[in-house]
Amino acid sequence: MVLVDGHVHMHECFSVPGVFDAAAANFAAAARTLRIEGSYDAVLCLVESDKESFLDGVRTGRLGRVWRGRHGFWEIEPNSEPETLAVRCGRMRLNVIAGRQLVTRERLEVLAVGTTVPLRDGEPMEATLAAVRDVGAAAVLPWGVGKWLGARGAVVARVLADPAWRDVFLGDNGNRLELGPDPKHFTAARRAGRRVLPGSDPLPLPGEEARVGAYGFAVDVALDPLRPAAALLAVLRSAASFAAFGRREGFTRFVGNQLALQRRSWGRRG
Repeated sequence: MVLVDGHVHMHECFSVPGVFDAAAANFAAAARTLRIEGSYDAVLCLVESDKESFLDGVRTGRLGRVWRGRHGFWEIEPNSEPETLAVRCGRMRLNVIAGRQLVTRERLEVLAVGTTVPLRDGEPMEATLAAVRDVGAAAVLPWGVGKWLGARGAVVARVLADPAWRDVFLGDNGNRLELGPDPKHFTAARRAGRRVLPGSDPLPLPGEEARVGAYGFAVDVALDPLRPAAALLAVLRSAASFAAFGRREGFTRFVGNQLALQRRSWGRRG
């Protein structure tokens, strides 16, 4: 069994061991909820913007290579993929799969899961999707507050209707309100047999690292421990059955987070 958080950021305000500790605890809670017996693989799909450099920080030693967590030390384990950072604390192993978060010319986000190749922001949607495909990554269009409305929503609908982009996924995220209907694009995608991949998408606010691993999906397969990124991409493109786990935001926390983001934006402008 594989448990995956499909949308993770390592923001500067986060503690590295805090992220790993939270992911371990949240995945363990999901395993209990899903009644998983025995061991499971745990995956964090890290999607870094051009302002984020966690993996480079680890590889250069700037962010360290051993981190003291609540239950011991998180240490790097060897593997054969540049796209994967594997860390272990005791019996818990986390596979951090590299990826990019891109912003298209239409001001929509595209996630490229499973690559370390630099990709350009500001390109048109179809050019961005083609670039992600060319480097062998999985392309995900993640939902965002207000981003799928009006003209931008029409761009998402255009991608969903184009057979050339049948391999593009949609992404749900833990910041969406728990109550209320799904976005119409999710409904259309599922009717067409297209997958919607959940992920926590922690916000750049102190304490948000506690949400990593709390919203995601489970697949009843086993990953190759030496090549987990390649194995995950193969699973995403297969006919394997996915099961979502976790909960999205309640109303009070949703409103509080949006206000906090606005204050943060105003502070930067000031």
